[in-house]
This record gives sequence, structure tokens and C-alpha cells, in this order.
Amino acid sequence: MFKKINLNKSWSFHYGELENPPRKTAKKAAALGGVTASLSDEAGPRVSVSAGGNHFLKLIAQGDTEQGLKNLAGTDLSDKLPGNWEKINLPHDWKRNVSYINDPEELMSGSKPDNVGYYRRTFDLSDEQKQNQTILHFEGVMRMADVWLNGIYLGHNNSGYNHFSFDISELAHYGNEGTNVLLVRADTTTGAEGWWYEGAGIYRDVWLEERNLVSLDSDKAYLYTKELTKNTAKLGIELEVDNNSNQVQVIAPKVHLNDLTIAEFPDIEIKPCQSHKFATDVEISNPKLWTPETPNCYHAKFEIKSDQITKNFGIHTFKYTTAGFFLNGKNYQLHGICEHQDFGGVGTALNQDIVDYKVKVMKKMGVNAWRSTHHFASEELLNACDRFGIILIDENRLLESSPWRVDDLEQTVLRDRMHPSIAFWSISNEELIGNTTFGTRIAKKLTRTIRKNDYEHLIIGAELLNPEGIVDSDYIKNLDILGVNYPEAGVMGAGAKLIHQNNPELPMMSTENASYFSTRGIYKDNEELRQCNNFGSYFSMVLPGLRKPGDPGLGGTAHPEEVLSYLKENPYMGGVFLWTGFDYYGEPSPFNWPAISSQFGIADLCGFPKDYYYYYQAHWTKEPMVHVMPSWNKSEITFDQNGKVLVKAFSNVKEIELFINGQSFGKKETQDCQASWTVDFEPGELKVVAYQNDKVVAETKRLTNKTTTKVVADEIFSGKEIDLFELKAIDENGNFVEGVNDQIRLEVDGGKLVNSANGNPINQTVGNSQTVKLFSGKALAIVQKNDVDTVKVEAKMN
Repeated sequence: MFKKINLNKSWSFHYGELENPPRKTAKKAAALGGVTASLSDEAGPRVSVSAGGNHFLKLIAQGDTEQGLKNLAGTDLSDKLPGNWEKINLPHDWKRNVSYINDPEELMSGSKPDNVGYYRRTFDLSDEQKQNQTILHFEGVMRMADVWLNGIYLGHNNSGYNHFSFDISELAHYGNEGTNVLLVRADTTTGAEGWWYEGAGIYRDVWLEERNLVSLDSDKAYLYTKELTKNTAKLGIELEVDNNSNQVQVIAPKVHLNDLTIAEFPDIEIKPCQSHKFATDVEISNPKLWTPETPNCYHAKFEIKSDQITKNFGIHTFKYTTAGFFLNGKNYQLHGICEHQDFGGVGTALNQDIVDYKVKVMKKMGVNAWRSTHHFASEELLNACDRFGIILIDENRLLESSPWRVDDLEQTVLRDRMHPSIAFWSISNEELIGNTTFGTRIAKKLTRTIRKNDYEHLIIGAELLNPEGIVDSDYIKNLDILGVNYPEAGVMGAGAKLIHQNNPELPMMSTENASYFSTRGIYKDNEELRQCNNFGSYFSMVLPGLRKPGDPGLGGTAHPEEVLSYLKENPYMGGVFLWTGFDYYGEPSPFNWPAISSQFGIADLCGFPKDYYYYYQAHWTKEPMVHVMPSWNKSEITFDQNGKVLVKAFSNVKEIELFINGQSFGKKETQDCQASWTVDFEPGELKVVAYQNDKVVAETKRLTNKTTTKVVADEIFSGKEIDLFELKAIDENGNFVEGVNDQIRLEVDGGKLVNSANGNPINQTVGNSQTVKLFSGKALAIVQKNDVDTVKVEAKMN
């Protein structure tokens, strides 16, 4: 049976190039030695040498076999790890522990220097495992990766965003042959793939996969929806069986959906070292459809006597026309976000728990769609979107048809195509060669690669707009949908509307929207601290420094109100994909150093919502809610020229009322899910109440704070491996203190502190010390669980 062994634990890591880097080619087989093979204190020979080989080595080196290895094979005879190595577990992003640098060329990518890192670990295999195929599988290494095993160079991988594997069945050591030595070199100095923070190192899982000699090809096991009628679903089935044994095998595959057997194939003989493909169509009655509201995931099991594979599967259909997106035959508006793969404190080293947390935060806002930006979705993101109900755009990195990029794309499509969450493949994002004759040839190659392997999903390209609405008709013929970024933005003019006007039969989608500046808990622009007012910043997307009303790009590419207004006026755009769900490292626009993170997020780097999170939540959710801004501390808010304060509330309820210290300032009907008042500041309690049929259905308040007396640690997420704690300043009245930035010390019981973060866009703390500064009254603690039921975090004020 197919078996996976996780290799995430007990690695040794070396930052920087080794004094003697390992070679990639050898004069004799398996004889590179050094850190690529067993050292003197590890079980197993540096090089496996036969009796004849041992005799020969003595003959050529006056009886000294070690010298013979060096002379004949060029073997590195190191007997210990050179330099400083530290013990780590995966996933691991080594850039998180490297100091920030003030280098304008590194600003966009997170102000971290590039370098090389080495990872090394050993593992043992039994004699029984020799009977199987053994595959070494990497989910992702950033960036250029070289891999060695047992004195042999296995190969190279170019991209940091794809998974890759090596068949080591014959190259591994089994039983008393000795331990296996695995070495990985990750090099980020060869050129970036993106202009944001990408991280560095083995930042995703590593697996040892065992497969029977007679096995199912996991990537070829494919179940898909062909057609939906009122009470039935027609499904297509494809699978492939590989016979790597020395005997003829009689194979009769079966396919199951949960406990229901939906297909049984007749016996087929497969000759040694051959494969056979199976295919059929089936119908099932009363299927449970997958939607974001009802994410019904089936377990699809492909089975033969010697092997079985289980995959997530969802029954659904996708269509896109000039009327927008259709899910299971019904028009469905996409409330999406774009999102990079990083998180406060851990960089790109995200496990399933942290990804689950991120998806849950956005789901609570009303998000039903996600764009994996700008790279293939990780297995963790796919699994989370499947389970929680998120429609996914899975994005190819670049508009290039080089052999290795096409191979990466094809491997990804084959592996991930069955995930219920995937609705779209994007072939690229904002490429300069898009909509050119040159780009047309490349797009054709990429779209053909997808379509020959995936029969369900739609293909888009996220294209650059121009104010004149110029597109290349041959280029867009390759796409099912033309994706355009920022159609609502003033700097793009009427470009999107002109494309629609000139191509009325062309399906179009908003693939990127907003890019609105805001800093959590901040209601004043502050250039020194690199902070943006949540009401709308006077920093510009296109001009330096504080600007004046009317300047282009003010507050970001477009304000949230402009985004949803444009969608309402142009429903054929299918929905929105907001840039971005969370702040992310790098791209600190509109600022420069010492800013080290973006401020486009609807939530900050920790996942703590900013104010406009609730604007979208008011539009996209039904449970009565209300939110009010700003803070109610005088030093933290902006006064107009008359000394007045703007108060704004977001709600999905029609009528809301403002109170200050119990005095009503009147009820107002919401327009665009919001209402505003201009009032005098009076310290105390700012409260808004939402009414439905004259009944209070929601309320919230913000308070003028007293002195901080303590910091509480509230668990906000509990996963299988990781717990997340929100750290909040509390005053003498037991109320949240919004504006404090005090340093606190953390003590953890029942777990280990992985790291902390606070969402401050100029926070340049590195490492995982026991102290953290609050930002706007909050911080986040990330704790690795021990084998106990309860993890406790205590936050103490310094």
C-alpha cells in the first residue's frame, strides 16, 4: 500500500556557503563523500566498496584505502560537519532569522539579503522496505535546490513554488547497509521569482513515499464531474496502474465514493514493467454538491489489491459567461481575496494549522474565493479551501513555456486537479508580454497543457490594463475568461469598460482589486512611523509623501467603496479579488525603509482585522453585525478644521444609532452598509447599536482607556500542532487598551514559543525571543504544542 513517512524533524541547518561545497559529479559512483555521505560518527560506510574495489584502492595508494578513495574517486574525506550547524525542524524559512538591511534594491522583497543554506539529515530504512519503490518528495524549497543522497547528486529544481520528487529505490541504503544521508542546498542568490518577500529554504514538508511495485499512479487517478441534472451527476473516471514487478499481474480496479462503490473494472493482465489505463463514466443519484456554503467533500478511493489512493472530491460544475460566474448552474458572485503565502513571525514556513487559521479569518469576513498569488497553491491551502468552502484560482507563476516551467505546470495540474476548491487556473499575472504575438504562442502552449489534463476547470490570465482598452484578439482566444486587474482604479481609466464595449461576447473577471492602505488601529497618517489612516490615507500609490485631496492614487489604487460600487455597476465582472487578505512581508508601498511589510491587507500580518474588514463583512454576511471607528482616545484620532471627529459605522442592518456616554446622536439608515456622524470628542464610551424591526440585534463600543494594568493571552486558534494566542493590553476597568505599544515578556506552559508578531509595519525584530512589543494594543504568540492537552501562555508587562 502507498505509505508516506514525514521527514520534517531533526534536520541540521547551515547558513551560508560551505568552505568546500559538495561536487555534483563524481569520478566513481556514489563516491562524493563529505557531507553528502556518512561521517565517522554515523552508521554506514563513507563509500560502499566491494572486496575487489578495496584491493584495488590499496594497490594504488600503498595500502591506504582512504587515500585511494581520494586519489581515484576524488572523494571528500570530511569526518565532521564543517562550520556551524543548528538543529531545526521543517517547515523552515531561514530568512526570518536574518537581520533586515537598508538596501533600496531589497526593499520590495522584504529587506532581507539573499544567501545559500544547507539542510542535512539522516534516516534509516529496513530490509523489508527494499521490496517497495522509495520516493523522496519535496513540497517546496525556496529557491534553486540541489539534492544529494548517499554520496550521489540526485538533481536540481529551479522554482520555489512547485513540488518535486526523486525515485531513490536503488540509491537508498537498507538494513545493515547503513544510514541514509540526505543533503539539500537552497540558493536564493540566483535571481528572484517574485518582487515580494519569498522566504528561503525548505519551507514546506518533505516526505518519504513507499509504493508497491504494482501500484496506482497517484497523479493519473482522476475523478471529475461531466454533467449535473436535477437528481443525478455524471462522473468521469480515469486511472492508471503501473506494474514494476517481474511478473504478469491481473488487475481489477475499483473506485469508491465514501462507502459507495461506483465503478468496478474487469480483470486486465498487465505485463512486467508496463502500465495500463482504465476509463469509464458513471452516474450517481442525489449527489451532495460542493459549494462554499455546503463544502461537501467526498473521499474518492481508487483501489487495487496491492494499493489504494484516497483523494478529496467535490461534485460541481463551473461556467463563466458575460453574465459572470456560474456554480452548479446558478449565477454566483465571487467575494475573493488575493493572498501571498506568508504570515507574521514565521515568514513562508506555514504548516496546515496556520493556513487553516488564515482561511478561517477570511471566511468569517464572508470570503468565498481565494487567488493563490502569484504561485501554485500549496497542498495546505488546497486542503483548507476544500474543507472550509473557498473557490480557488490556482496560479501559474510566469508566462513562459520553457520545458521546465511547462513540466512544473503539468505536474501541478495532474496532482491538484481533483481538489474540490479549484475552479480556475491562471496562466500568469500582469506579464509584460501578455497580449503580444510572442505571448500568444506561449499562452497557447500553457493552456493546451492544462486542457489536455483537466476537463473541468476554467482558464484565466490576470492581465495588465491600459486606459485605451487595447487587447490582442489572438492572445485572449486562448483564455476562457479575460482577467483584468484594478478595473475600478482611476489610474486605469476606462480600460476595462472599453474592452467590454469593444468585445461584448468576451467573458471578463476582476482578478485584483483595491490595494487600499491602512494600518491596524491607526487613525492618523504618520510618515515617520510609516502608518496609514484607516479612514483613508493621504499617502499616494504614485506620488511621494503626504498629498492633498484629488491627487492620483490617494489612499491606494482604489478605496473599498469604489471597488464594490464598480462591481454593482458592472456585474459581468463576476466579483472581486481584493488585494490582499493579509498584510505581507515586502512591498511596503507607499513607504520606504524602515517599513518592511505591505499595508494592503484587510487584516494585518497576525490576522487581526483592520476596520474595513467589517465593511466587507457587512456586505458579504447575513448574521447581524456592526462595527464602529475610530479609537476613542483623543491622542489617537484626527480632528477636522472645526475640531470635530468623524465617526463611521459598518453594518449589514438597515438602521443604526450612535451614543456617546449614553447620549444619542441620532439613528441613521445605512447606505452602502455604512453610516457616519461628525461629533465633538468627549472622553468615555462611543457606542453604536443596530436595529432590526425596532429590536436591537447588534452593538459594539470603543472606550477611552485608562492605564494598562495587565496583558491577557486569549487562545484564538487551536490546531493539531500549533496554538495561536492574541495578546491584549487591559486597563484597570477590564477594557482593551488600544493605543499602547509596551514590551511584554511571555511564559509558555505545555508548549514551545515558535515566535511572536505584532502587525507593526516597521517591526524589524528577528528570532524568537521571549519578549514582544504590543502594537495598537495587541500582539500574537505562536506556540508549538507539547504532548499535553492544554497550552497556557502568560504575558507579563516589563
